[in-house]
Amino acid sequence: MKSHLDDRDLLERSPVSQLFLKYALPSVVTMLFFGIQNLIDGVVVGNHLGPDALGGVNIILPLFSAIMVIALVVGIGSQTLVSMGLGENNLTKAQDAMTTGFWSLVLVSLVAMVSLLLFAEPLTQLMGADERLLPHALAYFKGLVPFILPITLCFYSDVMLKALGHPKFSMIIMSLVVIINLVLSLYFVLGIGMGTMGASLATGIAFTIGLAMSASLTFNLKQRLSMLKGRLRMPLLINAVYNGSSEGVSELAAAISILIINLTVVKMLGADGVAAFTAINYINFVGILLFLGISDGLIPVLSYNYGAKNYERVKHIFRFAAMVSMGIGLVVFIALQGFGEYAIGLFFDQSNARVFELALAGLHISAFVFLMNGINILITAYFTALGQALSSIIVAALRGVVFVVIGVALLPKFLGINGVWITIPLAELMALGVACLLVLRVNKKFTHLHES
Repeated sequence: MKSHLDDRDLLERSPVSQLFLKYALPSVVTMLFFGIQNLIDGVVVGNHLGPDALGGVNIILPLFSAIMVIALVVGIGSQTLVSMGLGENNLTKAQDAMTTGFWSLVLVSLVAMVSLLLFAEPLTQLMGADERLLPHALAYFKGLVPFILPITLCFYSDVMLKALGHPKFSMIIMSLVVIINLVLSLYFVLGIGMGTMGASLATGIAFTIGLAMSASLTFNLKQRLSMLKGRLRMPLLINAVYNGSSEGVSELAAAISILIINLTVVKMLGADGVAAFTAINYINFVGILLFLGISDGLIPVLSYNYGAKNYERVKHIFRFAAMVSMGIGLVVFIALQGFGEYAIGLFFDQSNARVFELALAGLHISAFVFLMNGINILITAYFTALGQALSSIIVAALRGVVFVVIGVALLPKFLGINGVWITIPLAELMALGVACLLVLRVNKKFTHLHES
């Protein structure tokens, strides 16, 4: 299998469209598999276990998003350092960054797993589960917690595969994980009636298998870089956490956003409102994964070229990805406006007419988010790849927390539940203005470096 170290020509001199096909396209395909799997999970739970079960699963998602923040912070931060090290031809830095991230995640995951098992029910209630949603939420929670370590390490091993120049292998493994997850979910939920716990067990088992497959490269001591060959170095961990904190804040902001909207919708509409928002969230999630695939696939490419001081090429790659993201966003927006009722119909039958109507109305409004959020996601990844974590954190916090809190606090007073749905795209639009100003500032700096 071709090594990243043999890809210097491709990374530094090939057409950007070729780079996009090698690094971003496999990542997009993987993310699409994730989206389809999540969508089918939602369809299975919503249709066969009911709206309360779907709402119960959604109650737990922000908590696990918070756990995945840690994996993203360490994983993307370490990936950036590995790619920069390869671009600088500093293999010791790349190796130690890879090993440091691995052992840090092992420790944090074990602590998180034990803590969550001890406080399962109080945490579930704190997340907003009422007596209708609590049994479903708690079952999902208890099925997934024991797998926190293999899930986080599977994600970490995946980003390392991309950093080492194996995006296609990463795509194959993560696509298989999704297929295994889907088959097991159908079996556990429909075949043997395990309820929401069956859905979460399927996820945990599938990611454990994925980790075992990717370990054939990332843990292999015969490879030039391996998880187990380097040293754990605290300065590198601090640097990785700083670089990756932007991606962590993005994920945490998304979790906080879902939590805030969940609590607001429960207060306004009860469990039916949460079920409606869950369906909207599943559909939006599939669209967002397209943008995440592009940005996550290009992070190692951008970091490598930044480390190699190819500043004009970095700007060119960003511009190309921005055009692709805008095109995808427009297509998704038009599709949801034209065929939204079919998407919502996957989750609820005619016996849940009120939930269906709430979800459809909310989807038509929130779909405007796709005209902006692709660029925002790309910009946060762009800053992460360049080690400009503070700028990325600002954009992520504005779009996922600050503007959402302001919107949810003010708009429902005047527009009712529509004020909640409007908050989602409005927060993205306001954050985009700030993000564009920050990009202009960074690119201006690149122009000066190129000319000097």
